[in-house]
Amino acid sequence: MSDKRIEILDIAEGLIKTRGYNAFSYKDISEPLKIKNAAVHYHFPKKSDLGEAIILRSREKLKKYNKEWRKYTSKKRLSNFIALYEKNQSLNLVCIVGALGSSYDSLPDNMQNSLTEMSNEIRIWIVEMLSEGIANKEFDFSEKPEEKADLIIASLLSSLILDKVTRDNIFKSVKAAILKGL
Repeated sequence: MSDKRIEILDIAEGLIKTRGYNAFSYKDISEPLKIKNAAVHYHFPKKSDLGEAIILRSREKLKKYNKEWRKYTSKKRLSNFIALYEKNQSLNLVCIVGALGSSYDSLPDNMQNSLTEMSNEIRIWIVEMLSEGIANKEFDFSEKPEEKADLIIASLLSSLILDKVTRDNIFKSVKAAILKGL
């Protein structure tokens, strides 16, 4: 992947996580890079191509983490997953699913499909991790693993959004509650 393409993806992802998908243009990417809009269009002919590439890149990162973290206990893998959200929180960003999910109905079909697949992959991954943690006696909770996964994911997503809205550190209390509830 070319350096310019990576720079475009990095800036666009930051814009999505701060402003949302519908609140930026190629000009917002080309100006800081000191390139023409046509250069952005060269790499991503349509904005939906750019959006989908960001989602696909995020999915690949998560697959890489999942593979790397397989050697860890379920508790450590969950802690690492929460740390991804914590990094976003420290930068006053929302995660890509939260940023795009709020405008899901207005997203192009290719982005909707990729975002749905990403969300499903995350949920499956968390359910498997929780199930392994129960089997290994690392976790003890009364909900079904699917219910607990939904609670964890929804809590992490919403805490980042609420942190932006309230300027309080809601993420910190959500993180503590998640870990205490296991």
